[in-house]
Amino acid sequence: MNTENPEQTSNKPYQGLKVLAADDDTVILEFLRKICEILGFQVFTARDGQTAWEIYQSEKPDLVFSDIYMPRMNGIFLLKRIKEHNLDCLVVLITGFSHYKQLVDKGDIVPDGFLTKPFDIKTMVTTIQNLLKERLVT
Repeated sequence: MNTENPEQTSNKPYQGLKVLAADDDTVILEFLRKICEILGFQVFTARDGQTAWEIYQSEKPDLVFSDIYMPRMNGIFLLKRIKEHNLDCLVVLITGFSHYKQLVDKGDIVPDGFLTKPFDIKTMVTTIQNLLKERLVT
């Protein structure tokens, strides 16, 4: 992953918003945490789907990044639970597998975005900007 010059991406435009990052890969999880903190998010992290669901319920994040393949609850089931609870919560699924869209295209509930590993800062920030631009317009 490219982690060069993350400070150049913004001036904390997402201050006050909450993000939940869920991934069993600690390197990916730390990358997500650092970039989201630089952007101004209040960040919560989980290393498995069940913990992510518990954090989601207590913290009500605006945006969730979730790996598809995690212990205790996979990201697709987590996506379904979140969307059944709150359709307005934005969910981005993360995977290292090219067949990820087939996994979710068969379901009734689809994510708001995808990140395919490996991804870089620019891809992640662009995904966030595209998802949140309408919410930040007053």
